[in-house]
Amino acid sequence: RARQDIRMTYRAVGSSTGQREFQGENNGNVAYTDFGAGDIPMTQERYENVTVAGGRVMVHIPFVIGGVSLFYNIPAADLGGQPLDLDACTLAGIFNGNYTTWDSPEIIALNPSLAVPVGSPITVFHRIKGSSSTSGVTQYLEQRTSAAEDNCPQLWSRGSGSSINWPTTSGFSPRSGSGGMAEGISSTPYSIGYIDSGFGHRLGLQEIKLKNRAGRFLDSKEADLGAAATAALAQTPAQGGLPSNATQSFAQVSLLDKDGNSTWPITLMSYMYVEQNLTSKEQSGQLLKSFIQFVLSETGQSIAEEFSFVRVPASIISYNNVTLNSLSLAGTPYFIEGSSTEAGVGAEEYVISQKRQSFADYDRNLIYSQLDALSARISTQEASSHIETLYGSGTTNPSRLFWKAMALMEDQAVLPLHLTYRAVGSGTGISEFIGADNGNVSYTHFGSGDIPFSSEDYSLYTASGRQFVHIPFVTGGIGIFHSVPASSLGGSRLDLDACLLGRIFSRQITTWDHPDILAVNPNLRVPANQPINVVRRVRGSSSTAGTTSYLQTAVARENCPNAWTLGSGRTIIWPQGTTEAQGSGGISSTLVSTPYSISYLDSGFGHDNNLEEISLKNRAGRFLTSKEADISAAAAQAASTIGQAGSIPSQPTSSWADVTLYDRDGQSTWPITVFSYFYVEKDLRRFNQTGEVLKGFIQFIMDHPSLASEFRFSKIPQSIYNYNIATLSSIQTSGTPFVFESSSTTQEGVGAGTYVVSGKRRGYADLALEAATTNITALQTSVASLQSSAAGGCTCKEYDDSDVKSVANVGAVFGILAFVVSIIVAIKVFCCMPAGPAGVAKVEREVERENSSVSMGAMSQVEIKASEKV
Repeated sequence: RARQDIRMTYRAVGSSTGQREFQGENNGNVAYTDFGAGDIPMTQERYENVTVAGGRVMVHIPFVIGGVSLFYNIPAADLGGQPLDLDACTLAGIFNGNYTTWDSPEIIALNPSLAVPVGSPITVFHRIKGSSSTSGVTQYLEQRTSAAEDNCPQLWSRGSGSSINWPTTSGFSPRSGSGGMAEGISSTPYSIGYIDSGFGHRLGLQEIKLKNRAGRFLDSKEADLGAAATAALAQTPAQGGLPSNATQSFAQVSLLDKDGNSTWPITLMSYMYVEQNLTSKEQSGQLLKSFIQFVLSETGQSIAEEFSFVRVPASIISYNNVTLNSLSLAGTPYFIEGSSTEAGVGAEEYVISQKRQSFADYDRNLIYSQLDALSARISTQEASSHIETLYGSGTTNPSRLFWKAMALMEDQAVLPLHLTYRAVGSGTGISEFIGADNGNVSYTHFGSGDIPFSSEDYSLYTASGRQFVHIPFVTGGIGIFHSVPASSLGGSRLDLDACLLGRIFSRQITTWDHPDILAVNPNLRVPANQPINVVRRVRGSSSTAGTTSYLQTAVARENCPNAWTLGSGRTIIWPQGTTEAQGSGGISSTLVSTPYSISYLDSGFGHDNNLEEISLKNRAGRFLTSKEADISAAAAQAASTIGQAGSIPSQPTSSWADVTLYDRDGQSTWPITVFSYFYVEKDLRRFNQTGEVLKGFIQFIMDHPSLASEFRFSKIPQSIYNYNIATLSSIQTSGTPFVFESSSTTQEGVGAGTYVVSGKRRGYADLALEAATTNITALQTSVASLQSSAAGGCTCKEYDDSDVKSVANVGAVFGILAFVVSIIVAIKVFCCMPAGPAGVAKVEREVERENSSVSMGAMSQVEIKASEKV
């Protein structure tokens, strides 16, 4: 804007450093700079060093007004829809280290709607080096706590100034500069700190409503920041007002805690420190005066507002004009051309004109506008492309249910989701959820298990000040499976009661032909002294806990306590001679590969792997398998006694250690019944939208009971469903809740929303799997029919191949279908095959004909099966 080639610079080093460099004490009392600036007036000591020791006359020029505000980071859900209010005494107690948790009675008294987690610690951020904001806050606290109205001097004993001795206890964290303060507050939940009001607002930080002198709680946005300056001009220096002459000391000037209904209690003026005699600076003195005039002009004050400062009142502008006119200058004065054109004059050498603009200035404004537009686009893209990740770990039993539910929810959601679950056993899931070796921070978003937390684990978790809930989502059974060959069973099932089972698992009975086993299984014919191979889990698991807890309960009831003395839990000390296996898969494969074995595992998993199940005697005296039993019966009994001793607690955050479904009454009740649980933190706000993803995932599973039956679980009773809904409602989150659209009901418009999980959406993999499952069922029916015909002496007829050919292409993708197709071809060929060489030729022709419909991988199976029949 200047015709001359001028250069002006400013180093932002803090108010205290600015004062010292202007003072120039270490420079022979000669200023290092042409001017200084700060948000506090020159201290009396420094003023005297300039004027007395240095023999210089200086002036203060207040040019903008700002506020220091208190900002905090408390999740909105904790605030109960209300702002956070503090007065000077309570703020002093926090900054002095007297009040260390947000639920301190003094804070709650001012904020009755505040509902933070019990014992939530307060993190206080403060400046590490001298700063005007520290000076403003500490002077305000010192002044206000000593006032007769508040009278709480015991809460502030640290004095005031640009730097003080802050507490060094945990909870106090120093930061460098306003940027460091803002970063600390924004990234640390349950924190508080002080920053320039405008800076904090530009970053979107939450501001505390502070009680002003008039007794009103307000924030700096609501306040009239200029009111304190107007009041100061009308007061004497002894009252904290401005001196009549700007060359006098401003050390007593304070805009803190001024009267007025809308006055902000921590108001500061920003000053320029200028020598009155600038003649030695020659033309630079004129430039400095013109710069100050520009800052005080309409244009300059509008720039102040752009950076969230407040204009100085007109009375302060007049005060400053008197000060500027008192400056002694050399050189040629600059003329400022404003919005009105000054023909001829505006073109002179010493003119600063608003009509001039450099290309850099123009280009910078253009870049700023483009950056604003780009930022808006990036924000939109980030909102649509961010992937919400949810991960959990725990029990292997419902793992397949989890994996399918996760895949379905990912397909049905608009928001990109990535949901994962590690099947590691209930014991590991509980350990990872507690996170005792991770600073009491969970490794996962949720845990899962088929057992409730033990009293010890519950105490370990809650001792760190955290709360969590149990959410039972399905009911399952633990079955006892064996691999005694069918030829040894004599056409009968294998029956056991708790006493026999306990003695077998504890190695008191080690052979299958033990008299007590034969007594309840008279048709059992095994080789003499045939050893029993007991297979058990190698690591902590809920199936171990369920089985051992059942045995401990049932042997006492059946009056055979010595049958089981190994205790109960996720892990126990097993006797020698037992076989270790890793996970449910390890148990299953060991049973298959090792005849005459016995073990325990999730009943659905065992049946899906075609394992033989023992008929276990229940409390009513009936021998039955988990397939014959009513798995939901025990859960229904528990549902009818919610809140009673030994049953589901009325509060989901209470201990569930005594909750058990083992050995319940009922003719069809399965004796080893378990709930599968989610373990979920009560406060999920630190997870942001992921907390809502977790709540939505739990809701999704509960609202799809077909998933439970598909994986051989039973859905929870309605009363427990309702209990869980109340539990989910009590969990604190900070994201946007999900809305669910069913596959049968269209919610026009709503269903297209970002946070909607819709049954109207599907993935092709899910569709293909459904088609394959349907075809497998049809083929299994065909196989059963053909095998029945072959067993009874089938007659040759032309079979309809349409079912086979309709799934041939799918069979090429899914190996299991190809194998089923091969069985059908083999049986068909066998039934219609002539004897001798002609029959072999018939096989070859049939194989070649089917080759056009079935994959080559499947054909190898066809050839083998056909050859076996030949």
